[in-house]
Amino acid sequence: MINISINKKLDFETYNNFKDFSISGIDFGAIIKKDHPLINPDNFRDYIDLYYKNNIDILEKNCNELNILINEKQKAFFVAIKEIFGLDDGKKIQGYISIFNCNPRFVDSNKFQVFYKKEINDKIEVVFHEILHFIFFDYCSKNLPQETNHLNKNSGKLWELSEIINVIILNLPKFRGLIGKEEKLFYPKLKEKLLDIQNVWSKHYDMRQFILESLIILE
Repeated sequence: MINISINKKLDFETYNNFKDFSISGIDFGAIIKKDHPLINPDNFRDYIDLYYKNNIDILEKNCNELNILINEKQKAFFVAIKEIFGLDDGKKIQGYISIFNCNPRFVDSNKFQVFYKKEINDKIEVVFHEILHFIFFDYCSKNLPQETNHLNKNSGKLWELSEIINVIILNLPKFRGLIGKEEKLFYPKLKEKLLDIQNVWSKHYDMRQFILESLIILE
């Protein structure tokens, strides 16, 4: 159901999409430059080609190690997810090792990237974090189409809620045990909003109502 592989061409896109991109207190361009100070818009294709050529063995090793760990954990993950969202995820989810620490997800295609230099527990956290995004948006599309289908999944209140609910759900004991670490909020500017949404979560056991009330708060 979940597979991790190598996709050099996607890293061309990731560089172009994130080299000048910032959101909610995170500057992805600065993150790229920190890990790759010599890359620039003129040389990025040659730079990425050479980087993959010189590091292909470690990239392939990363894929293999991560696939083994995912296979050990994914069944329990999806069982726990079904208890919360009531969804059976039969879709193929494709992940890719990336040389950039941007870790994006592509909702329309159920694809994502994970930075190859992360520790293994951090990699599995990214995997389940991004998959939870897919499940959350799928739930919204099926259960709240009029309220959410017009909303942006990459910015604004629906995106904010997708990041916040990940922190709430992945810190539940069943998920913390699978991941082996605390799920932390990545975007500093969402910190105050997290507290408000945690209060809503503590009052609602109905996912649909939780989402509706949370979206009002995030206006």
